[in-house]
Amino acid sequence: MKLTVLGSGYFIPTKKRNNSGYLLQIDNENLLLDSGPGVLRQLIKTGYSVWDISKIFYSHLHIDHLADLLPILFIRKYSQPQERNSELSIYSHQDLNRVITGYEGLFGRWILNEKHPYRFHSLESGRSTFEHFSLRVYQAVHTEQSLMYRFEDAKGTSLLYTGDTELSAALIEAAEGVDVLVTEFSSIDEDPKPGHLSPAKISFLLDKCRPKLTILSHLTPETEQRAVIAQIKIPPNCVVEAAEDLKTWEF
Repeated sequence: MKLTVLGSGYFIPTKKRNNSGYLLQIDNENLLLDSGPGVLRQLIKTGYSVWDISKIFYSHLHIDHLADLLPILFIRKYSQPQERNSELSIYSHQDLNRVITGYEGLFGRWILNEKHPYRFHSLESGRSTFEHFSLRVYQAVHTEQSLMYRFEDAKGTSLLYTGDTELSAALIEAAEGVDVLVTEFSSIDEDPKPGHLSPAKISFLLDKCRPKLTILSHLTPETEQRAVIAQIKIPPNCVVEAAEDLKTWEF
């Protein structure tokens, strides 16, 4: 399992951080987790293209996590697949289908590619099995459409991607004993933002769930500061790292 951060920032991109997106590779299958604005350009920097992606999993429907979906569909219509993944599967809450249907109504033949189609699959809480991994889906407390994804490969290595989320019983259940926790960190204790995690909330989560590695992402100019990250209480045998654009971890 290999994770490359394509965007570690929050809804306003900065010189240092792109909007949300991650390349997750499991047994040579390439997955995208969210595709905020600029993620496609970040993907090219890793040596991969749209045609290398077989599946996209969307955590929720906010623009900073979703906006590059339309360019993805446009590119798949007018570029060549280079004999790679000819079909793209898109997974999310069922409401994303309304967004895609709206795109099709607006752009029609500009994004519809019968030769290399895309397929939408709605997800809800529960377990699914794929060829190279298993997946457990949990409801996140952020929007009504927010989902968290816990992937597990054939070796038993697990990774939880939370997207944007509030501390909740579902989050604690999802993160219990996970090897890698990729979560958001875009709130501070002094000015907590509903639907987001702060140092105190992350400290509580780590104490309860003890992930081996926690990657803090969706960072704001405030939360990326070392002094703010240092407020997180890290239990023994747990590692916490701040995400950086184009940084890669292998598990």
